[in-house]
Amino acid sequence: MNTSYKGRVLGFILGFIFTNLLGAILFMILGYLFFDRPANLKKQQNDEAVRAFTSNANYNESLVKVTFALMGYVARGAGRVNESHIEKSSQIMNVMGLNAQMRKTAIDAFNSGKSENFNLNDTISEIKSLIGNNFSFVNFILEIQVQLALSDGVLEDEEYRRLMDIAVKLGASRDSMEQYIRSRYNEMHFEQQFRDFYRSRYERENTGSGYDYSRSDSSYDNSSSSYSGSGFGSSKLDSAYKILGVESSASDDEIKKAHKRLMLKYHPDRLASQGLTPEMIKLYTEKAKDIQAAFDLIKKERGF
Repeated sequence: MNTSYKGRVLGFILGFIFTNLLGAILFMILGYLFFDRPANLKKQQNDEAVRAFTSNANYNESLVKVTFALMGYVARGAGRVNESHIEKSSQIMNVMGLNAQMRKTAIDAFNSGKSENFNLNDTISEIKSLIGNNFSFVNFILEIQVQLALSDGVLEDEEYRRLMDIAVKLGASRDSMEQYIRSRYNEMHFEQQFRDFYRSRYERENTGSGYDYSRSDSSYDNSSSSYSGSGFGSSKLDSAYKILGVESSASDDEIKKAHKRLMLKYHPDRLASQGLTPEMIKLYTEKAKDIQAAFDLIKKERGF
């Protein structure tokens, strides 16, 4: 493990400059207590999580179990598990590249989670024993739960309550879960509009059916064979800005910085260094595609 000495070194230097040798030693101790020790503890926990999820297949299986058990629990909050929930669960299995045995494990866990006698507290305790304080894993689990809950385009009150309950018990704030929900809504809106656009473009090029392309959600400037300025519509553009986490009034430089920050956040190498498994990284790669598409749309509209 790479041990941090920054707090002690900086504390000693500052103490020596502003006081004396005794003060330098005191500042060095404070640097250890308030910087080095917490940093080293966090690094140790992350290293343990990495080893757990890369060196022992049983841990990967355990992660799949708890993740899909929570998915079943959240889906049941809608009143009944519907086709959208099942389709999203299957999609997540596919993206994660689960083999036949692991898919069965995931399905069994999902069914357990949706049952009346599912014990949420026991599952939360199991998650904490697996990942410790590695919040990268917590983020991953929470984002999947949000994807599942919104897969049918509706967030029922009980689904919302269960999402919040899971977030708080895993140590996340309600505000952060609200942000996950808003972000997923924006991504879904953005994805649907692009699907509508490509579907309408296909119909125009292949059927000549006289479809009205003046509508803001699907128009296309055929003369230039590219997206038109009005073709995206304000709703598409608004969603793109929200995905990047910036206002429409943001400068070009602010937009570029936001895009770079998010792409670095979801870069496979960075995710791997945080201890995420290959299955997790595959799912985040899908999220990075939406971020890139949103940036490309804004860039096209602004012409930079």
